[in-house]
Amino acid sequence: MLNLFIILIFLFIITFLKKGTPTLNANWNNLLDNFEYSTQDFYKLLAIELESNGIKEIKIEEKSISIGNALGVKRLYLRVKWKNYTYDCCMAPFGNGTFISWWMFTEKTGMELLLSKIPFIGNYFVRAFFPITYYSMDSASMFRTYAQASVLKVIDGITQNKGVRALSEAEKKPILNDIFNR
Repeated sequence: MLNLFIILIFLFIITFLKKGTPTLNANWNNLLDNFEYSTQDFYKLLAIELESNGIKEIKIEEKSISIGNALGVKRLYLRVKWKNYTYDCCMAPFGNGTFISWWMFTEKTGMELLLSKIPFIGNYFVRAFFPITYYSMDSASMFRTYAQASVLKVIDGITQNKGVRALSEAEKKPILNDIFNR
């Protein structure tokens, strides 16, 4: 009986500490044709712009993310975290141009993840104890809007002096997913 209890506690701890699969909220990408720019310089400018918005408790870091399996090549992203939102931005050369993209995810809290693992009734508990509110929807929208505006402002700043055409309004719009689909 003691062994079973220890195994259950071990599984509880692993489940609680494991973040789970993040939920994709929105993404965006664009290719700046016939344009070259340093990835690290872009990330520095973007970090400065994001920090200038006065968002409290924002965490910004460069992160190498695998492009395939764990042993494969990694690509450098700028990771921005705020509350339970993660915003990964990428700038990389592609052909004669430069490709820029971002991905915004929501991660479940430890307790949400734990409750969601309960068979049959877990998702009911998540919806009951962690309801989707106007506040949570507005927070996600505000963060995404600031981050997207920051990316576009930096792009405009670095392309304006080099004769690259400005992005159209259609090219500036992110692809939105059902942000709170559970």
